[in-house]
Amino acid sequence: MALSMKSAQSLGVARRGPLRSAVRAAPASRRAVTVRAGQPYPSDWLRKDPLVPVLGFLGWTIPANIPTSAFGGSSLFGLFTERIAANLASFPQGPSIDDRFWLYFALYHAGLFACI
Repeated sequence: MALSMKSAQSLGVARRGPLRSAVRAAPASRRAVTVRAGQPYPSDWLRKDPLVPVLGFLGWTIPANIPTSAFGGSSLFGLFTERIAANLASFPQGPSIDDRFWLYFALYHAGLFACI
């Protein structure tokens, strides 16, 4: 093994240890973070604003209520709530995999999460 290490060093090849990775880490952020012992963590770290989810919900639900030709003159929200009501009518049994509910569910929630 000493011979193989010596020959690798003479060829200019660096020997990698078992803990070294071939992938380099991304450069660290230049922003300094100060942590001081004894100070409590700020309880408002999220900076909650209840207006954001409300405006996001309204910002998607209002346009989703506009009838379009893609849904045969109906709105996405109207079809979605119609399928919810139809599936609740047969409550113990859930919607089948080929029910249009899943399409309306995915479209509505993808748009809602994109707005929020």
